Amino acid sequence: MREPTIYDVAKEAGVSASTVSRALQGKNRVSDNTRAKVFEASARLGFTASKEASRLRSGKTGRIALIVGNHLSGWYSSELAEGVYSALCEEGYDLLSYRVADKKQRAEFFSSMPVKRNADAMIISSFALTDQEGQTLRSTGMPIVGVNTMHLDDRYSNASIGVDEVTTTRDLIRRLIAIGHTNIAYLKRTQFNKDFVWDADQRITGYHLGLEEGAIPRRDDYEIAIPYQGDIGKLAASAILALAPRPTAVCCISDEVAICLVHELRRLGIRVPDDISVVGFDDRELAGPLGISTVRHEPNAYGRTAAQMAIRLANGNKLPHRRITAKATFILRETMGPAPKISGQ
Repeated sequence: MREPTIYDVAKEAGVSASTVSRALQGKNRVSDNTRAKVFEASARLGFTASKEASRLRSGKTGRIALIVGNHLSGWYSSELAEGVYSALCEEGYDLLSYRVADKKQRAEFFSSMPVKRNADAMIISSFALTDQEGQTLRSTGMPIVGVNTMHLDDRYSNASIGVDEVTTTRDLIRRLIAIGHTNIAYLKRTQFNKDFVWDADQRITGYHLGLEEGAIPRRDDYEIAIPYQGDIGKLAASAILALAPRPTAVCCISDEVAICLVHELRRLGIRVPDDISVVGFDDRELAGPLGISTVRHEPNAYGRTAAQMAIRLANGNKLPHRRITAKATFILRETMGPAPKISGQ
């Protein structure tokens, strides 16, 4: 439940927000009866005046907005939001969370931003902005911080932090090639919302670069799109096992996909990694206990950093580093091994 604001007190007492401010600060031009109503309303709502009064005097809202385009309950968004929230709390800021899930919500949000301006800074996470959206955000005058957001450069943002998705995935392909893999497939997700282009979609470019550097021809049938609904493991395994030659390694866009694939392959008698290596991306909670080789990145950590950047910018302070590449680390576990030897060689 959110904390009450001065506007909630004003509505409860039947007066204006400025009257509430004057009453709580003990200023004149407020009758005893009105002052009593304000104090009673504040007590009923559990409102504390000090923070709100300070905000009114400073012209600041004391809020930072976080905008995501995917599910707030998903692993990435929830980890990111937790990092943002913890950093804001330490500095006495409130978090405003927005989810723009489809074209209609997205249009409504960006069209109303110049009017609302109900935050001191804004954090945009994981989806690419259109030129018009970027211009709209800059027109608000609010500092903008991008997190894993493609093309959010100096034109439309003041700062950014994120994983280098392309280089990280390319390096992963290099590792697989180095231990003998040449038939390497890539499992991506189908585009569930055509109105969004996600930062994670850049990983396929890293896959392409890795193959190119290893002089391995690209095959369209080795790039497999898995839907967001249905039995992910069965769909992925059936697609992989239908390929000829069968891949000896599979890179997955997420640990979720990798975990489901490994489970189904082993159920079918395919040895992982002896027959097929499987590598995920994220290092979610279950990746370790299940032995999934993966790429670890920490949205909680760079959510904290994004929030700290937003606060500094909101207060008119300069940043020591405006563009930060977040750390991503390869984690070798049980599902990745050398390519199997071909019979007769």
